[in-house]
Amino acid sequence: MQTSKTNNLQKMVIRLYQNLPKEVLIHESFTAKYACMLFKKLSEMYAYPKDTAQISLEGIRLGALFHDAGKIQVPREILCKTDILTEKERSLIHCHALYGGDIAGSLLKESQRKYHLTVWNMAQYHHERWDGTGYPNGLKGEEIPLSARICSVADSYDAMMGRRQYNKKEFSMEYACGEIKTYAGSQFDPVLAELFLQCLKEKTKLNPVRMG
Repeated sequence: MQTSKTNNLQKMVIRLYQNLPKEVLIHESFTAKYACMLFKKLSEMYAYPKDTAQISLEGIRLGALFHDAGKIQVPREILCKTDILTEKERSLIHCHALYGGDIAGSLLKESQRKYHLTVWNMAQYHHERWDGTGYPNGLKGEEIPLSARICSVADSYDAMMGRRQYNKKEFSMEYACGEIKTYAGSQFDPVLAELFLQCLKEKTKLNPVRMG
């Protein structure tokens, strides 16, 4: 009986997730692409070897795909709003991270349960900041799980590169890279920020964007 209720609840959550605005789902797919790119680079460079050994590329992919799953708790009219958000509306948007871990975890298939911790961490903590001023828990530095720090960089980069309902500006690649550089050490893990910029340089032949 309990299993049946659990399955029904999971199906309901999946339907709610699939009904998110298409821009949210597209953003998640691009975030997954960038997060996987960064994780591969991180593995190649042997940065954070102990933490990297505890996560996998598939876990990163799933976590990035579902990192905004908590937005099923946010009213659709707010997610689809084209005007600037009010402070109250922004606070409701922020709540998606508070519930994100549990919601994202519930989207996993049985065969994907081994990635639960990575997925949970990415959905729960991708808005934490390296300097400790993020949300929902104000974690700082390496207190933030590595997977979430990866997601933070990937999520922020795609948010700048793609047009969002409540952000009418669409920035150039050079501008987005400059922002990643500028906020390395405050918003972003500086090691991951540098590696991410290296990845973009290698893939696009962009002029070098050095850290510091």
